[in-house]
Amino acid sequence: MRLRFGSPLLICLCGCLNFAIAQTAEQNWGLPQLMQSLALVHSASARFAERQTIPMLTTPLLSAGTLSYIAPDVVRKTTTSPAHQDFLLAHGLVTLTGPIRQTQRFSVNQAPQIAGLVEGIRATLAGDLPALQRVYTVRLTGNAAGWQLLLQPKSPDAARFVKWIIIQGSQNRINAVDTASGDGGHSEMGITEDPRNVP
Repeated sequence: MRLRFGSPLLICLCGCLNFAIAQTAEQNWGLPQLMQSLALVHSASARFAERQTIPMLTTPLLSAGTLSYIAPDVVRKTTTSPAHQDFLLAHGLVTLTGPIRQTQRFSVNQAPQIAGLVEGIRATLAGDLPALQRVYTVRLTGNAAGWQLLLQPKSPDAARFVKWIIIQGSQNRINAVDTASGDGGHSEMGITEDPRNVP
């Protein structure tokens, strides 16, 4: 029997082959593959919208602004609403600029209340699995098209400040970060990446 291009049997065989290849690729995908793909991102920028629930406040705090990342350890969060604030992590040093432009600078190691959170985000962005697993128990669910990382601090001291972090994304892009603090606070951040970052 001669198979002609476009015949139903040939189309069926090609479809089955493509399905089998996709299934095999999916079975081989996991935490190491996700971290490898994240490590390929050398820089990115995005906008964020954040909702924070703080135990001592009766209403959530809403904020918005921009995010930027330069591999492997420069992370910037600039809040533009409701007031201007700037957080810059660069090579282990944090620079905070408040609404009236007052500035604080300190090492991450000097601030245990943010050290775990900062390292969890930085290590994930950099695809640095060994660093991530030193600080957190890491659990990945989903697939390459839609995944979720659950980070839970290994150290009881760290868990006093960060109860857990959930990072969600697709392929090597992050689109949401949720965090729960040890005092009962909760933050939900939605991230919309700058289209210029997407190939």
